[in-house]
Amino acid sequence: MSDLVEILYLVKECVTDMNARGLKYWNTFYPGSEIIIRDLQSRSIFLIKDNEVCKGMITLDKDAPGNYKNMEWHSGSEKVLYVHRMAVHPKWKDAGIVEMLIGQAEQYARDNEFTSIRLDTFSKDSFSSDMITAHNFKKAGEFLTEYQKTPFYCYEKEI
Repeated sequence: MSDLVEILYLVKECVTDMNARGLKYWNTFYPGSEIIIRDLQSRSIFLIKDNEVCKGMITLDKDAPGNYKNMEWHSGSEKVLYVHRMAVHPKWKDAGIVEMLIGQAEQYARDNEFTSIRLDTFSKDSFSSDMITAHNFKKAGEFLTEYQKTPFYCYEKEI
């Protein structure tokens, strides 16, 4: 809980940057403080910090988003790790933080005997999609949400 303010600041900076680039899938409500507190309480949020500065975060758990239920995944895996709320401070976007966060997800999956990792990205966010595919995630499909008329792409990587 001691990292809450710093995480909320990271999210705010990311939302501001995303909005400036026309990517409006995160906002002042999502991910809000209630979600971040829940991630902290469940110990499912992981941070990349340098000199006590939070440069990135990722939430990892076994809870599948509701939008995934009709997706045709590549693997029939029963033990799946889901990535939620991955963020990197815009100032350090090119500093290898994404690679560290994905590496954390992969290591966590191996250590806890997950057989695949699943996540989604906003289709207009080519930076995120490129980073995910560069780490050998395979596109599995897409979905629309009730509040976004632009699709999200789903990806999966077997471990």
